[in-house]
Amino acid sequence: MKRVFLLLILFLVAQRAEAQFYKDLEFRNMKNFTYDKEGEVARIGFDYVIYNPNWYNIVIKPSTLRLTIAGQDCGWVEVDKKVKIKKKIEAAYPFVLVGESSKFMKSAFSSLWSMLTGKGIDFNIQGKLKAGALILRKKWAINYTYSMSYEEFISFF
Repeated sequence: MKRVFLLLILFLVAQRAEAQFYKDLEFRNMKNFTYDKEGEVARIGFDYVIYNPNWYNIVIKPSTLRLTIAGQDCGWVEVDKKVKIKKKIEAAYPFVLVGESSKFMKSAFSSLWSMLTGKGIDFNIQGKLKAGALILRKKWAINYTYSMSYEEFISFF
C-alpha cells in the first residue's frame, strides 16, 4: 500500500513539474521557400524561425500538420525529419512538408487568383508538433499563418 501511495505522489509531483518545466516554443516567421515534385509527392521546404525560451534543447519529431494555402486546403502534410531546436536562442530551422502534389497544384491556382485580386497569399500550418527533451514528451499546438509575398510565391515555380 505504501508503494502505491508513493507512486501516486511521485506521479502528481512529476505532472506539476512538467507543467512548469516546459515553456511554449515561439514560432516567429517563415522564409526561404522551396518546392520540389517527384510524381505524386510534393515537398515544400522552408526555414522556420523559432525561439526556444527553455534552458534545454528540444527535438521536434516527425509530425503531421494541416496545410492551407490561400484558403485552399492542401490536406495533411508531414514533417518528415527530426529538427533540434537550440536552447535560449532564436534561429531558423529547415522544415520540409511532404504531401500530395495534386492538392498543392489546386492551391497554386487559388493563390494566383488571390494575388491578382490583391488579397495576398496566406500560408497556414496548424496541428500538433511532437516534441521532447530527454525522456519528457509534449505536443505543441501550432496555428501559424504567414502572409507570403508575390516574389516568394513565384519562387515556387
